[in-house]
Amino acid sequence: MENKSILYRITSFCATCGILWAMVFVAGPMLINTTPAFRTLADFVVESDIETGEFYYTDVEIVGHADHNARSSMEYLPHGPGPE
Repeated sequence: MENKSILYRITSFCATCGILWAMVFVAGPMLINTTPAFRTLADFVVESDIETGEFYYTDVEIVGHADHNARSSMEYLPHGPGPE
């Protein structure tokens, strides 16, 4: 493996940080207005006063409900042909 110069590594790091910043703070918010589904979800999050950063913590009540519903949806998927 070839050693890169310190200037190249710092430049690469800054470019990567810049791209990530642009994705999170520019492209992400722009996506909210691209479809009605995104807008509806964003409005629901704001109206419900959901702190989306808390989803990493399992002791938040809404995360428990979401986890339970997601697991139930996967366990009880419909199988075979539907009713006719």
